[in-house]
Amino acid sequence: MKFLDDTRIPDHPYPELREVLNDHANKIAAELGENLVGIYLIGSIAAGDFDLNSDVDFLVVTINELTEANMKPLQDIQIKIHQMDCYPAKHLEGSYISLGDLNEWSTVGQKKLYYFDNGSTTIEKSTHDNQWHVRWILRERGITLVGPKPETILPPIPLEEMYDEIKTTMLQVMKLFQDEIDRPLSFWNSRFGQSFTVLTYCRMLHMLQTGTVQSKKAGVKWAKEFLEPKWAGLIEGAWEEREGVRFGIKIGDVPKENKWNNRNNRKRQRAR
Repeated sequence: MKFLDDTRIPDHPYPELREVLNDHANKIAAELGENLVGIYLIGSIAAGDFDLNSDVDFLVVTINELTEANMKPLQDIQIKIHQMDCYPAKHLEGSYISLGDLNEWSTVGQKKLYYFDNGSTTIEKSTHDNQWHVRWILRERGITLVGPKPETILPPIPLEEMYDEIKTTMLQVMKLFQDEIDRPLSFWNSRFGQSFTVLTYCRMLHMLQTGTVQSKKAGVKWAKEFLEPKWAGLIEGAWEEREGVRFGIKIGDVPKENKWNNRNNRKRQRAR
């Protein structure tokens, strides 16, 4: 299959990505038939910062809303792709949304969509991709595999709504982080969770500053340049901790006094 935005699909760091996307898109298109509007890539790959630890975010838009029965063969496709022996096949993450729901402003952040989490073959119902910032990156940066360009099926996103969503998310993440920090091991107090929080905040602050949705990598670069210098060590350490998360070993790992924590402790001691 020749993708509409074929030139935007990176050959590095995973040359097999194109084969995975081709198989995935072909199977979905064949299954959905005339109910398919389009298949799009979003997330870091659309932002141009796809790397060794990125997942492959996709969004499938349909004419009619899918049912649980419709999703069963699509789950089978997800399982078949996951069986391919390569990284991109095992890190697909995405949702299915009807054209009506995509353009229904009143249910953004509320209505749950059929969703496959990163690397999962289990169907969930989640608002993960029914968000303003996802619509923004779809319309402004989305990579079209099959179907019309996203700007022809989705009007401009109201920035005030996206700003409110970001601010609300920042408060929610802060509360989750604070509630778990001294509790037994869970997501937010794991090595992955702590670095994820720092990088996500960099990204959200960057979004609020620029009115655009960029990758964590872009958020880190911006934060190191424009935030107070005292945060540089924490941000650098969080980015270092992100490296290797593709192996899944840090998500359930206890935070430890690693080199970036030690570096920050030394800085605090010198400041006394």
